[in-house]
Amino acid sequence: MDPRHPTDGDSGTPSSGQPPHGGTPQQPPYGGSPQRNPYGTPQQPGYPGQPPYQGQPYPGPQYGGQPPYPGMPGPGPYPGQPQKTSVPAILSLIFGVLGGILISVILGIVALTQIPKKGQKGKGLAIAGLAVSGLWLVGIVVAIAVFGDGEPDRDASGQVTTTQNTRPDKLRVGDCVSEINEGEVANIKVVPCDQPNGGKVFAVFDLPAGDWPGLTAVQTAAENGCTTRWKASKQQASADSSIFYLHPTEDGWSLGDRGTTCLLTPK
Repeated sequence: MDPRHPTDGDSGTPSSGQPPHGGTPQQPPYGGSPQRNPYGTPQQPGYPGQPPYQGQPYPGPQYGGQPPYPGMPGPGPYPGQPQKTSVPAILSLIFGVLGGILISVILGIVALTQIPKKGQKGKGLAIAGLAVSGLWLVGIVVAIAVFGDGEPDRDASGQVTTTQNTRPDKLRVGDCVSEINEGEVANIKVVPCDQPNGGKVFAVFDLPAGDWPGLTAVQTAAENGCTTRWKASKQQASADSSIFYLHPTEDGWSLGDRGTTCLLTPK
């Protein structure tokens, strides 16, 4: 059979779904519902029979306000970069510990100036460097006050004016000392020669340069050198006296000390 469209009766005229001669509409068979959109989707706004879309405008994201979604936490503050420690503050403490007072003080001041401006850490280090440098400075002042700076006070003619401690290598010809003890001498007390004293310097000279020849050789060279120089001076002691000499030690020799000091001491 050939497929045919539904017809009304035998007329062969296709049915349009409208009642003939203005009758009532025919109900769809099997209890179906009225005809809908053939694709089963709701009609879009603007189509006939539908009102235009009246929805609310889509709220865009609000920056700096409340979170756009309920229950979601808002954006927190952006984490900043970790603070760096001031390099001058670190160096100030290092030089302070090592005794570099001037450098430590300068770097400490620079650090304390820069730290607030750059938002850095290290203020405590800078203060510690300055404090340690201050302790060094106080120690040096005390040492100078107690032991002297090595060079005794002299008048215009070069004579010692007050009793004070000095190093043996600071003694000059004509200086007088309070007393001399055998053994290694780190400091010696000088006095004005118009006061009672324990010896007077009559010669100062250097031993020949070279490797350390040994203690005995150094003592022999120092004794011979002082004796020869006393005889050459043709001086006469006013009282029974003896020759005493100060010679370099092995440690001092390694540091370049070759000095020998000759004194005439009363017996």
